[in-house]
Amino acid sequence: IDNMLNITGLHYGIKNRIVQQAGGNPFFIEEVVRSFIDEGAVLVKNGNFEVTNKIEKMVIPSTINDVLMARIDRLEDETRNLVKVASVIGRNFFHKILTEVSKETGDIDNRLSYLKEIQLIRERRRMDELEYLFKHALAQEAAYASILHQKRKELHLQVARSIEKVFKERLHEFYGMLALHYIKGEDDEKAAYFIN
Repeated sequence: IDNMLNITGLHYGIKNRIVQQAGGNPFFIEEVVRSFIDEGAVLVKNGNFEVTNKIEKMVIPSTINDVLMARIDRLEDETRNLVKVASVIGRNFFHKILTEVSKETGDIDNRLSYLKEIQLIRERRRMDELEYLFKHALAQEAAYASILHQKRKELHLQVARSIEKVFKERLHEFYGMLALHYIKGEDDEKAAYFIN
């Protein structure tokens, strides 16, 4: 906690409120500090954290879900929508699938770079593909829960169709994923096909 909150100029009262609300959860503290950085209340200078006058206006959310949703809500509209689509794909999401489902979103690679920079997602290679993953499952869950049920259903169907299109040459590797998305998209016939 001391390492994470070693921020020049951070008042004891604010530090104490963060610690109390965190209830021993270091992830909560990490996300609160990141939200302070996102808002410009804390700046990183020469590898050190420094408080700005915006700190006085910062509200510390009461739950980790609230902290994560506040960070997601602060994103620019298209980037926020991209995060929501990614959350429907799952905690891990292939670049090819995300770009196929989010065709109307411009500048996807720069948006993904920004999401890596603010440490919401990470990048790796898996199955010879570029894949991203939410840094924490709770971030994916918070974004997913913020989508209306009908929209989630539509997105699951779009994801399933995209998987079928993008990976048609090796579809057998994705049967489990396809079954899951068709189940959540409430297409029982297609779900049954990929389960069997």
